[in-house]
Amino acid sequence: MGNISGEKTVTTVSEFESKSITRLFWKYSLFALAGMTLQMCSTVADGFFVGNGIGPVGMGAIGIIVPFWIVAVSFFNLFGVGGSILAAIKLGNGDKEGARAVYGSTIVFSFLFAIIVAGIVLLNIDGILVSLGATPEILPSAKAYAVPYLIGIPFCVVGTVAYYFTRLAERPLAAAIGYMGPAIISIIVEYILIFKLHIGMAGSAIPWIICVGMSVLLIPYLQIVDPLFKLNASDFKIKFSLVSEGCKIGFALFIVNIATIFSTIIINNLIAKYGDPSLYIPVFAIINAYLAYILMLVTVSFIQGIQPIVSYNYGAKLFSRVRELIKVGIVQSSIFIILVMAIVFIFPTQIVTFFIGPVPPLVDATVATMKIFLILYAFGNVSQIVSGYFMAVEKNGLAILNGIARIIIFAVPLLFILPNFFGLNGIWMAQPGADTLSFILALVCILGEYKKLKAMETTL
Repeated sequence: MGNISGEKTVTTVSEFESKSITRLFWKYSLFALAGMTLQMCSTVADGFFVGNGIGPVGMGAIGIIVPFWIVAVSFFNLFGVGGSILAAIKLGNGDKEGARAVYGSTIVFSFLFAIIVAGIVLLNIDGILVSLGATPEILPSAKAYAVPYLIGIPFCVVGTVAYYFTRLAERPLAAAIGYMGPAIISIIVEYILIFKLHIGMAGSAIPWIICVGMSVLLIPYLQIVDPLFKLNASDFKIKFSLVSEGCKIGFALFIVNIATIFSTIIINNLIAKYGDPSLYIPVFAIINAYLAYILMLVTVSFIQGIQPIVSYNYGAKLFSRVRELIKVGIVQSSIFIILVMAIVFIFPTQIVTFFIGPVPPLVDATVATMKIFLILYAFGNVSQIVSGYFMAVEKNGLAILNGIARIIIFAVPLLFILPNFFGLNGIWMAQPGADTLSFILALVCILGEYKKLKAMETTL
């Protein structure tokens, strides 16, 4: 099924409903993780290049730019995840024409939408960066990053949509290569731009666009090798009802990501109140833009492993397989994420020094901060996996609840309470508190869902 050069083997039954749940989960998760791993390497390399080639001002600029990354991921989820889930459900119901119509409408609409949004932001770029916390010292570097980033973001959005639909076409290997190849290229390009050509923060933005945006090549790939998603001229006419339905599904992850922006802005402003911004904005940038981002990519890999399988089987009313996937997916992905976290905490100084070089005050402050901020991060990520599950079965209310619980419902109130008692450390303590509470909520919700699925199974 993952052959990238020839035609798929003709079968009468999709592998989503015929193969072992555990094997399917790991097949789709590991291929996603393979692509994400190279993207993680690109992210790690970016931190190294910026930290060692540009310095603390560059890291401070990254701290301001993080919301731009989050907005981009929000659109990836809104269109790519939402549209592919809607198409997967239609495929589970046997509606192949409907699935292709979702694909065509989502590709065209998301590209046009991203162009409009990027244009509006470019026209107001200085004011937006200042509102995000850019100081006069950081503003020029942040703007140097933002301009090429915004020019390239439409290609990143539509390329990510193609990535999700390539996975839905039962070609996870091709999708992974669509992420891995550009990631390798981006690392080489960033090294040249920053260390050889010395072009500053633009040398960080351009490789990011290459890393994500080159997945747009998956569109002609599907056009050549997969009859299911081969678009005709009529498929480029936007069907707004399908776009709207897909966005309703993807809205859960969209609002989660947007909520993260508010959390980032709050933390940056609290740092200015309780600590030294010149030190702790770069500290938070290293943790938020690199360490937490890497952990998020691991979590997203497992969500991507779960969603197409869940959506297809739920649409086909194979509820016993959905229940099995809940057990396999949540338990095994949680164990994996805990192991990743263990590595981070065993080698914190080495990891932080890699990003910023031997700068003792910044290294020491970052290590001390991450030991508080990230201590229960793996448990908080369970709420994101549970949110991804509920999105895959179109239970948008529960998807949004679990998605925003960690940030809006729990973290934001704690951010306004704890610093009053613990000062700067209170800012960092809010995260493990929110991780604990959101983990408990996720368990309650998913156990209730498991019981409902069992009841639905008996009525068939």
